[in-house]
Amino acid sequence: MCINSLTVISGLDEARRIQIMDSAIRKKYRKGSYLFREGDPCDGIYLLHTGKIKLCTYDSDGREEIVGIFWAGEIIWEGIFIDGSEYSYDAVCLDTTDCCKIPRQEIESMMEDPHVSLSVIRLLSQKLRAANERVLLLATEDPKARIAGFLLRQSKYARSDTIVMRLEEISASIHLRPETVSRKIKELERDGVITKTGQSSIRILDFQALRDTYKY
Repeated sequence: MCINSLTVISGLDEARRIQIMDSAIRKKYRKGSYLFREGDPCDGIYLLHTGKIKLCTYDSDGREEIVGIFWAGEIIWEGIFIDGSEYSYDAVCLDTTDCCKIPRQEIESMMEDPHVSLSVIRLLSQKLRAANERVLLLATEDPKARIAGFLLRQSKYARSDTIVMRLEEISASIHLRPETVSRKIKELERDGVITKTGQSSIRILDFQALRDTYKY
């Protein structure tokens, strides 16, 4: 994603867009490194050019819980509009990641423009809808249906029929044991709905069957 094509600044004049682009900090991260850690201040937004990021926290027993997965082209906004806000999770690079960070003060300055404010409201509405989708997904009691819903959701955000995630990451994302996830994925394979194309890669063969399974 080029910063100049970012929706929220598209209504600004060229000089202001250049100023914002000049303020952005572009950096490459190795796989396994952190964009930010739990407790760090929310002092900017992150635009992912390449790579994949997971937001995760840990329960009282030390088990990982994945809050969300962000792909190339997406923006991490979490907590930016709350005064004194701190991150309540870690942002871990699942691949080599190239991203830009726009400082909070620039975002607050941009919000003075009504076109930018409207764009931000739209983006936050999308975030709220995604959060509601996740709540509904986790409320699904049938494990097979929950996995089907998760694969559909990840496919939509990745804009691909192939989901590249390790078994443990899927398990941590939908609060199921790895052995349960493995067993239900094999069932979906036998049904001809999906196929494993690698150690950590699943391709969806029949979207409608997956939707039917989710609605069960």
